[in-house]
Amino acid sequence: MSTPPPLHPAYVIWGEDRATVERALQRLVARVARDGGMEPERLRADETPAESVVAACEALSFAGMRLVVVEGADAWKSADALPLVAYLAQPNPATCLALVAGGAVTPKLEAAVAALGDPPATKKKLASTLLRYGPDPKASKADREKWLVGHAKAEAERAGGAMSPSVARALVERVVVDRPAARTQGLIAMELTQEARKLAAYAGGEPISTEMVGLLVARHPDARVYELSDAVVAGRTPAAFGLLQDMATGDEPVAPIVVQVQLTNHFRRVATVQALGPRPSQDAVSAATGQKGYPVRKLMEHAEALPPGAAQTAVARLAALELDLRVSALTKLGRTSVDGARMVLEMAVRDLLILARGGTPAPGHGA
Repeated sequence: MSTPPPLHPAYVIWGEDRATVERALQRLVARVARDGGMEPERLRADETPAESVVAACEALSFAGMRLVVVEGADAWKSADALPLVAYLAQPNPATCLALVAGGAVTPKLEAAVAALGDPPATKKKLASTLLRYGPDPKASKADREKWLVGHAKAEAERAGGAMSPSVARALVERVVVDRPAARTQGLIAMELTQEARKLAAYAGGEPISTEMVGLLVARHPDARVYELSDAVVAGRTPAAFGLLQDMATGDEPVAPIVVQVQLTNHFRRVATVQALGPRPSQDAVSAATGQKGYPVRKLMEHAEALPPGAAQTAVARLAALELDLRVSALTKLGRTSVDGARMVLEMAVRDLLILARGGTPAPGHGA
């Protein structure tokens, strides 16, 4: 059995694939323990200044190698991390520092850790002290989706299941669809890991099928409303009303007021984008709406597809829908307490479809 190489004084273990990041950290903890080291000292960057991490690393050890683990190391800004950068120029040889993060640490901190490891063999490789798990943060949408499909397939196989690329793609589509930007990075890969494990257990040795994905993997709560806004903007009336029916009668019914709130939030952002003028940049849209990534592209698509000013008119119509849902006598119609509410929701969606086609809803209730 070959002797493992000596540990470096510091590592950055990071990336969107949190499950693999955790496995890598566990291997490091186990390695330190095998070498007679101490239990790791665990800190959080958002609660601990870099000066305190330096003090922990410089503390004397009387029980072998010390391991200091700092979670969320990407929370430090460049100035925050400078004391640690200075420490890494002459690190304590009796301490191993693990900086764990979902995103990249500051460039100076990364360079300081990289200098402690073996140099990369090629430009596409990283130093041995920089352990990244997940797609390149600068990867294109297509490359990122390709990585997620491979990740889902690999996680199913790790759990003892068998998943074809097409089924893995179906799982990715179900999990990824229209995640809010704040939840996108770092959570999708973990959710795929959890869902792949669940599917592998359910399949019981049989190949995982798309039917199993549809049966066991819940859609993101916002996904159907995003699909509804897509159908409205595209003027696809059957699809829009089909989605409304699905939301009303599916396994997880969505209350009309929830649909109203989510549609209002979406069309308010689309109105903000339309107000920026023709073909604004993604950076301008992100700054104006507070959104990032896929939601920004969706907002830009809808702003360009809708007639000028239609999004703001849609917001006004949805405000009238909110009033209808709260006080209108129409909500009392029907055999159940929600029949009337769903009727006024359908009337509002009818008017949104008319606006999307460049028309004007007929005068009357809520128009």
